[in-house]
Amino acid sequence: MRRTRYGFTLIELLVSMGILALLLVLSTNLIVKNQQIANDQITHRKASEDARLALLRIGELTSSAAYVFPRGERLTLPSGRHVTTGLRTLALLVPWGTPFCNDGGANPYNSSSTHKDEYCAVVYTIENRAPYRSILGNNPKAQNKVLVEHVIKWVDWPPNTLPTRDFTGLSDQVGVVADSVVRSATNFRITSASISRASNKPIDPILATRSDGARPGDSNALIDNVFVEVTLRYQGLRDAKEQRVLLAKAVPRSAPPGTGN
Repeated sequence: MRRTRYGFTLIELLVSMGILALLLVLSTNLIVKNQQIANDQITHRKASEDARLALLRIGELTSSAAYVFPRGERLTLPSGRHVTTGLRTLALLVPWGTPFCNDGGANPYNSSSTHKDEYCAVVYTIENRAPYRSILGNNPKAQNKVLVEHVIKWVDWPPNTLPTRDFTGLSDQVGVVADSVVRSATNFRITSASISRASNKPIDPILATRSDGARPGDSNALIDNVFVEVTLRYQGLRDAKEQRVLLAKAVPRSAPPGTGN
């Protein structure tokens, strides 16, 4: 009689288990890879959003500025650190009475404020990430540069004079505008308006003349607009880049901000 065999031999069982293990490994790798791709896409979208928000912040302050420091100006921050305006540093003077320069508290726009004729200096610089790691966290994918905003109160700018370049002794509020910044691809460029184009505006005479032998380039302070390019990059991901031309009301006035002139 023919004997009927039920079940599997040991060899068949081992082969089946090997095939199953291989399928499990392949499936796990596929799931992990898909999850990694999804995480990278989320991180890139976040970087793009962070770059966009940084530009919105810079744009709002630039549009409120009464003065944009021209290229090549050496500024001294309250900490004593020196920075020079140019591709990596943007500096503005924002008048009292704007959303970014006021007394704060319950009555931020008090007309009797002792600061109503003063300004806030806003300086954007690219700095090392390490001093801000306690705030930003230890992100292994982040680059080691951040875009930092310094808000300096209170700056006195007398009419018909050049604004100070030395902020020593003033208070300084520092915040990170964007994390994981690509230094070589984050730029500030300003376009100077001609004297004739600005001649119909109430500008400070000392800034409107090229005959000033001491500072013949001061007319470059008549800023027409500011081009800002912010680029963020996390390790292993493509760049998240945002660019914008920011219109600047950066023609200096010959009267203090509180006068309405």
